[in-house]
Amino acid sequence: MGLLLLAWGLRLPSLFAPSHHPDEALYGYWGLCVGQGQDPWLSSEAVDKPPLPLYAMAGSQLLFGDGTMALRLPGLAAGLLLVPLTGALGRALYRERWVGFIAAVGVGLSPFAIVFSSTGFPDPLMVALGAAACLAAVGRRPSWAGVLAALSFAAKQTGLVWLPLSLSLLVFLSDSSDNGRSLFLDYVACWALVVGLVFAWDGVRVLRGAGSFWQAGVVGYGGLRLTRAQELLPRVQAWLSMMRYLFASSVVNALLMVGLPALVMSAIIRSPQRRNPQVDVLLASFVVAYALLKWLVAFPIWDRYLLPLLPLLAVALGRSVQWAANRIGLAMAWQQLGVAGLLVAVLLGPAVEARAGQYPVGREQAVYQGFEEVTSFLAQRPAGSVVYHHWLGWHYRYGLWGVPVHLSYWPNPAWLARDVQAFGDREPRFVAFPGWESSARLERYLGDVGYTLNPVLTVADEDGAVTFILYQLARLEN
Repeated sequence: MGLLLLAWGLRLPSLFAPSHHPDEALYGYWGLCVGQGQDPWLSSEAVDKPPLPLYAMAGSQLLFGDGTMALRLPGLAAGLLLVPLTGALGRALYRERWVGFIAAVGVGLSPFAIVFSSTGFPDPLMVALGAAACLAAVGRRPSWAGVLAALSFAAKQTGLVWLPLSLSLLVFLSDSSDNGRSLFLDYVACWALVVGLVFAWDGVRVLRGAGSFWQAGVVGYGGLRLTRAQELLPRVQAWLSMMRYLFASSVVNALLMVGLPALVMSAIIRSPQRRNPQVDVLLASFVVAYALLKWLVAFPIWDRYLLPLLPLLAVALGRSVQWAANRIGLAMAWQQLGVAGLLVAVLLGPAVEARAGQYPVGREQAVYQGFEEVTSFLAQRPAGSVVYHHWLGWHYRYGLWGVPVHLSYWPNPAWLARDVQAFGDREPRFVAFPGWESSARLERYLGDVGYTLNPVLTVADEDGAVTFILYQLARLEN
């Protein structure tokens, strides 16, 4: 309970952080479309995600309003639930309470889990459901394992990675008294039923004129292809630089780098028929296969894509600690408790630093700090005001939900200048520039048609750096 309270406290502040990643804003907008009945099938949107997180977010927004808390509450719940799920999985796999507790500590204090749990991304939900599927598989509950693995896919397409792992755990760890064929068929039937419902939802959307989420997801990944030869070294360097922050502790990282290969070698050489060595090989195989998949297939190099490795590496950490402790004779309960306390002390520092945003993971939201001030200002403008956008459309659609302003995308400065020249006297018109973009080029085009940019709002981050400038378009004075 103390560990859960600590994990909850580390994750809670992000629940109310006002800045949003563009994807969070987009998912929040889709949730509002569903929950407010504007587009319950999302047939007018280019949706690239399965339905579960979007409808979960819609339910949260109906219960708690359309603020930031409702947007991130499903992620917080899934991220917090992952702590006991990982602990239970470690204990069930190795039949050792100590392994389970250390695994739970690893997830509870992981910088990655802390940074991404309280977000609107679907990844925490996908990972929690995948871990639950593995736990059900170890407990020889094939129907639940199949349903949960399919729900992981219903949360995000990459949830498919839990299918081979949970199915392998179900089949290879079954007792001699179990009917392996029956376990397999029950699992596959339940998995196929839920996945069928996901594609039935998608089929309804396609019939209503939308594009398939599966096809949109592939396009969103940039088109799936094999990594080119010249990309191999940069990609492996980028992934490894992110993986170090899963625990952000040189002690823990070294323990995993030494312990996991040692366990696999011991399993292969000494006791390949025993349960624990089989589990060691299964977990190591999944970690290696997942890492190779992200390296050799040209997925975008985004830090949150490493989240599926976290619960399994946490279990491997518990197993490595137990294996090493047994080798040096730390078998007494008070000795094990001391080792666990030492691990908490080692991981607590990185956890607090992650909470303070001192690691280069999950930092995309920071560049949008203060944008809620822009939307709050625009929400008070006269009805019918025009807001031009080029970079921030998803943020506007979410932040200005229900506000009677007109959002207009401008592809280039020449287009905006022509539009203002034709319609500029009808209603107030605004355009916001983020701190990383210059307005000089647009000002030149507007000057050619007799208009200029008057700054009406400047937003700065906590360090004083300008993040956004909101301009109102006005005629040049003669």
